[in-house]
Amino acid sequence: TNDIRRNTMNIKLRKFRILEIVDKKDIPGVTGLAEKMGMQQSNMSQLLNNHSNFTKETLEKLLTTLECDLMDIVEIVSLDESESKD
Repeated sequence: TNDIRRNTMNIKLRKFRILEIVDKKDIPGVTGLAEKMGMQQSNMSQLLNNHSNFTKETLEKLLTTLECDLMDIVEIVSLDESESKD
């Protein structure tokens, strides 16, 4: 099982890059982004801080709202790196 674990990848949102895009699009911060996406601000904050999982639909909505590509707002890390940062 350790071999499988080492090869597992995790996708994390790049909070500060997302906030840069939000600012360039004149969206009023996390609250404005949450409103545009139909989410509560607290849920958006948890999402941006990688404290909650996101669905494919949420990710697609975020990409559409920000008008950006996937690799603009995510980083792919190994599971071991992800656990050591938390």
